[in-house]
Amino acid sequence: MSIKTINLEEGMPTCDEAMDTLKSSLKLAKQNKYKCAVIIHGYGSSGKGGAIRIKARQWLNAQVRNGSVRSVINGEDFDVLNEKARELRRKFPELETLLRVTNHGVTVVAL
Repeated sequence: MSIKTINLEEGMPTCDEAMDTLKSSLKLAKQNKYKCAVIIHGYGSSGKGGAIRIKARQWLNAQVRNGSVRSVINGEDFDVLNEKARELRRKFPELETLLRVTNHGVTVVAL
């Protein structure tokens, strides 16, 4: 039990509902001693990234700044060239498949 997957797309929520789910799910994941979370927020249909993706990433990056989470790696940056991604992959072999595919619709969070 080392990686928690949090699907913000499930049930087609509003942006506010998705953010509530993200906040409560991350809190619960930390309480349950997860060390890593994969956030599935989707890319959005606009071609520029959807509101859930944008808000979730903004909020997650604020959590890094305030010390609530260790690091955030956007799915499109989660590759073998990224040292933080390689480090997380060493700790969590389950992340191997993410290293093989560029995915703008996910974000990896080290808790």
